Amino acid sequence: YVILQQTVFRELYITLIWITYFAVNAMLIKNPEMFFVLPNRIYSINIYHKSGILLYSINFDKKSDKKDESPIWGNILIGLNHILSEFIGKKDKIDVIQTKKTDIVVRYEIDYGYALVVITNKKNSIIEDLMLNFSIEFNRKFEDELTELQDINRLINVSEFSGAKEIVEKNFQLYL
Repeated sequence: YVILQQTVFRELYITLIWITYFAVNAMLIKNPEMFFVLPNRIYSINIYHKSGILLYSINFDKKSDKKDESPIWGNILIGLNHILSEFIGKKDKIDVIQTKKTDIVVRYEIDYGYALVVITNKKNSIIEDLMLNFSIEFNRKFEDELTELQDINRLINVSEFSGAKEIVEKNFQLYL
């Protein structure tokens, strides 16, 4: 409009602004958690059996600059694993461990004998809801395997849980 001085361009610009405005408002009304998800990040998801064995793990952070922190996280998760195995049957449990840059959020599934661990930059209700939905679907899909694993002395085949990737992709798709 400024260069050609045509009112048609001005009207198109105003119309486009209004359409964009209404689209953003419609998204905000329909899916408000999307605006909370955008600044939040999930680095990884781990599922530990009560015996301390890692049943499934997926890393969301694809950046190569995190390679130097990998051994540190490995040690932290090993220590956390021992803590979780102690707390899995207790009433008072750790539900979040805060570090300088991350929160390690834990959800215990006592009936099935595992703990879901999500490493994120900040714990919030959206992460907790996603973890709850994930746990429900995980329990439903792997109910037979988890029931068989109630005996701690039984051999655990972690390859049985490789199908958890679809559940992760379904429930945490905004973070992938």
